[in-house]
Amino acid sequence: MFLSYDQMKMVNKRVSDEAKRLGVKWMLGGECGHMWRVLHSFMDTLNGPFDFLEEPVSPVTGTKFKRAASTKLVHICEFTADLIKHGKLNVDPSKNDQFTVTMSDSCNPARAMGILEEPRYILKNICNNYVEMDPNTNREKTYCCGGGAGLLTDEIMELRMTAGGPKAMAIKNSKANFVALICAICKANYPYLMNYWKIPARIGGVHELLGNALVMK
Repeated sequence: MFLSYDQMKMVNKRVSDEAKRLGVKWMLGGECGHMWRVLHSFMDTLNGPFDFLEEPVSPVTGTKFKRAASTKLVHICEFTADLIKHGKLNVDPSKNDQFTVTMSDSCNPARAMGILEEPRYILKNICNNYVEMDPNTNREKTYCCGGGAGLLTDEIMELRMTAGGPKAMAIKNSKANFVALICAICKANYPYLMNYWKIPARIGGVHELLGNALVMK
């Protein structure tokens, strides 16, 4: 389903109104590609500027998130990578040793918005077995999973599987058995893609692996 500009503005206004009601200082975005692009690219023109918010500063490490100076929105991977960098999370990478992990870059956060290094920094600190797939199919050159741009409907499953074929082959060639993602659309489409192309890889989020690795007292 596609939203018109007015519909997107109305939905986005709920975020603005709730931030004002709660009196938050800044906002933290999760593992969702479309959310990140809409809020980071269009927030100021939809219902902004969000001048009632502050420039984001981590309450744990004191880091200023300069990329979020305008929108006041920090990506969860930026926040988590900063926590790991400053030794604020106790992790045991061996808890993910059953997996050979690869990062599949999703279109909106990667190619459109440049969130490339932060998820990898997290993964390399919480997994002993991390591999990169062919860079010509990933990072800034990433292929779509086949489910984006409104294609995530069962009526066009064959089109989705065909469109996602090049990325599926890149995952197969990487020999990974866990594909880490930071996009809800990819997370919904990839299980079908792996089954269709007969690739024995599990699908999950970066922070799912972080949850595995956390050492809690």
